Amino acid sequence: MIKNNDKISANQVSILLFTTMVGAGILSLPADVSKEVGPNGLIAILGGGIASLFFARLILYLSSKFPTETFVEYTGKLITRPISIVISIILVFYFTIFASLDVRIFGEVLKIYLLPSTPIETIIITMLFTSAYLVRYGLEPIARMSEILFPIIVIPLVLLFLPTLTDIDLSNFLPFMRVSLVKFFKGMLVTTYSFVGFEILYLLFPYIINTNKLKRSVNSAIISTMLFYMYITFFVVGIFGYKETREQLWPFLTLIKSINFPVFFIENVEGIVMGIWTFTIFTSIYSFHYFATLALSKLLKTREHSYFVLPAVPIMYLMALIPDSIVTVYKYAGYVSQYMSVFFIAILPILLFIILKVKRLGDKDEEKT
Repeated sequence: MIKNNDKISANQVSILLFTTMVGAGILSLPADVSKEVGPNGLIAILGGGIASLFFARLILYLSSKFPTETFVEYTGKLITRPISIVISIILVFYFTIFASLDVRIFGEVLKIYLLPSTPIETIIITMLFTSAYLVRYGLEPIARMSEILFPIIVIPLVLLFLPTLTDIDLSNFLPFMRVSLVKFFKGMLVTTYSFVGFEILYLLFPYIINTNKLKRSVNSAIISTMLFYMYITFFVVGIFGYKETREQLWPFLTLIKSINFPVFFIENVEGIVMGIWTFTIFTSIYSFHYFATLALSKLLKTREHSYFVLPAVPIMYLMALIPDSIVTVYKYAGYVSQYMSVFFIAILPILLFIILKVKRLGDKDEEKT
């Protein structure tokens, strides 16, 4: 039984998807794509966005066949209960990993730019308890929080880059598409970490009020995320060039530091952006935190996900401290996104779709999406 305060609208789903995907990945995406495809990063992001949209719609289609059940429940009908349990446990672990990686990156960035004297452990545990406070109240408050933070995140970041428009050198995007097909697909693959988050659709369908508008919501979320990433990458590569961009850890923050506003207008741009980015990473952390505990509650068949919210905090905290440096953090993030993410985003939906068609399940439960 789903409580009314856990029901959200299709419009809220769109914003929740956007705020979940746009998190830590925005910092390093321009550098990641520049390393693989040089000046063709915008095309790689476009390809990654189109692929993400396809698989998001595929996951949505699978969920629509079992409109009253989450992934944990309907996969038992498709791939047998024992296999479903194993994959569901991995899914819980998967969401927990991304919450841990995001909170560690948040701690590193905040320690370097704003709180150099504060232990990173303090920063991480504070963020996790803040997330837990919100997550324990359920999906609807989370969706409302994303609605509040969405304009605070997007509008200032879009406007802040406009003064640098005259500094863009379009020759930095040349030569165009002189890259092998293998390199191009590797470039698309590295965008996976930045698009991670729409897998929450595995669990979201039963909690949506107007499911008939879901296709449009998913389309707008993925496309707006893709365009937002392309916008940021356009400015970063256009100003620094791909050779300089690929040598930086966080070119997004480097560009912010280089923006010169009149003193009377904005004196501390870096501080403002760091505040905005704190909201951005917070939305990703609490979303992964919530869906990890929701999947676990469905797996163990408990009435409330809130039983697991606080116990998850020390687990995420310890996992966040495992990497010994920020370089190791991104190495782990690369492994997770290239293997686990590809499995949950692409391989698993395709396998489930094939099994669904072979077994002809879900037809009686189908609702239009």
